[in-house]
Amino acid sequence: MVDDSDSSNEVDICDAPPLDNPRKDTQMTGIHASPKKPISPSNSDSFPGLSEPDKHGSPVKHIQPPLVFPKPPAASGSSSRVGIFSTAENKNTSHVPCHYCPKSGYQSAVKTCLVCGASMCSEHLRPHLDSPVFQNHTLVPPVEDISPWRCQEHQEINRIYCRQCAVCVCTVCTVIGSHRDHVCIGIREAERELRGNLKQEIKQLQDAEQFVENRVTELTQKKETFRVVLSEAREGVQQQYGAIREALEQEEQSALRCVMKEEGRVLGGLEEKLGHLRSSLLSVQQGLHTLEGLADTRGDKRIQEQAFIMEYSKTSQMVSNMGSRVEQFEAPEEVDRARLKCLQRWTEKRLEAVTLTVSGKDRDLYRLLYGTSPLLDADTAHSKLQLSENNRKVTYSEAQQFYPEHEERFSSFPQVLASSSLERGRWYWEANVSVDEGRWKVGLCEAQIERKGQRDNSRLGFNSHSWCLSCDRRKVEVLHNKVSLPVDVDRLQRVGVFLDFDEGILSFFNATPGGSLTLIHSYKHRFTDPLYPALSVSKTQLAICDLFQT
Repeated sequence: MVDDSDSSNEVDICDAPPLDNPRKDTQMTGIHASPKKPISPSNSDSFPGLSEPDKHGSPVKHIQPPLVFPKPPAASGSSSRVGIFSTAENKNTSHVPCHYCPKSGYQSAVKTCLVCGASMCSEHLRPHLDSPVFQNHTLVPPVEDISPWRCQEHQEINRIYCRQCAVCVCTVCTVIGSHRDHVCIGIREAERELRGNLKQEIKQLQDAEQFVENRVTELTQKKETFRVVLSEAREGVQQQYGAIREALEQEEQSALRCVMKEEGRVLGGLEEKLGHLRSSLLSVQQGLHTLEGLADTRGDKRIQEQAFIMEYSKTSQMVSNMGSRVEQFEAPEEVDRARLKCLQRWTEKRLEAVTLTVSGKDRDLYRLLYGTSPLLDADTAHSKLQLSENNRKVTYSEAQQFYPEHEERFSSFPQVLASSSLERGRWYWEANVSVDEGRWKVGLCEAQIERKGQRDNSRLGFNSHSWCLSCDRRKVEVLHNKVSLPVDVDRLQRVGVFLDFDEGILSFFNATPGGSLTLIHSYKHRFTDPLYPALSVSKTQLAICDLFQT
């Protein structure tokens, strides 16, 4: 038996020498110009020594061609795309049967001859290794399907590599086939070139791997740094608002002590006076009882006449003293309502200082809590709009900009949208404007606004999908669905746009340099779709503000 590893006489496909140029006749060395029949187990000449298979079919199983790296589309012809490293070699070859062994006890093949088209076990491989007749036969590890190694059109072994199509072809293809005018080289030379390319590609992938690993490390470090920064910011905010709450609680306690002091002063005095009155009332009731007894003529005879006079005098003196005490009762203390009113006004003022309303005037609160600085989307910009300053500034230009065709681009009106939408929650952004030149619009729109044509459906403020503040020759107005409302604004240099998506509120503000906001107009609408910041510019320029620039 011949050992599987013995391949001293084996000729690898990469070692097969290219054939000499064929003669003009139809017979060529090892090549027939006329197409052969496809290789199959039923062709007795394809598998020398293999008997005709019975009706149950050949034991040989056909598999798909080996996987290869994707290449440019090959030219039409007979070539098959074969990788230098066939995945068929990596498969478990123990199940490829020897074509020469009887079916009742066949051995597993150790080699496949691409010329004969047969797979052979160690015993039946011996003639190929020992006989000079087979010295030019190409042996490969056992495969079930040799079609990837052969030209499908001419049924010859692919010994040539076409550089133009990046495929392996047979000699006939380079002479009379579809590759006859192409630059072709031998398989061995092609292998050397591809192995050289492979080394370069491996080096590129290794460099890419190192780059990605460095980026992963860098981003991981940044992530941890950002986590620390954000944690410190969170703790700082919590501490500041904790201090605010503590100060408010102390202030609340002071205000409550003021009310309690007034309560003690007024109610304490009243309670003292009520005690005196209750004591006086008891004395009056006792005197009344005595007088009622004297007034009873049916009383005891012992208190009649002189005794009555003596008792009456005593009781009368007591009643007189009681009356003077009642008359001396002072009026109760009144509540200091003026002081309490001042306290109430102070608490209301404090509440206004920390409460935001839609018509609020504190720009910093809007900027810090809801602020965003949108970037303009170049794919939506009209061809006469020029973007600059990191896509935050848009300038009208008479010269056409060379933007690529895009379905989202406005074709008729000089408009541009932001790249990100606003939805859910509250948002605030600003744009620098000028009322002294050109025409402009600042607003929001839904994605449904049309981009092509000159109809109102693609014009800001002239449809149900857009809302804007517009300026034309110093005339300022708000626009929505073709309805315009003139507004009076003084020294408008910066427009603030506030959106409360959930509450359905869209407001335009005059953001003054002093940091206050003056409400221009508010829309109330039930928003269901995301909104995009939108600008329109003609013969002027607009710039979205960076709200957090120091």
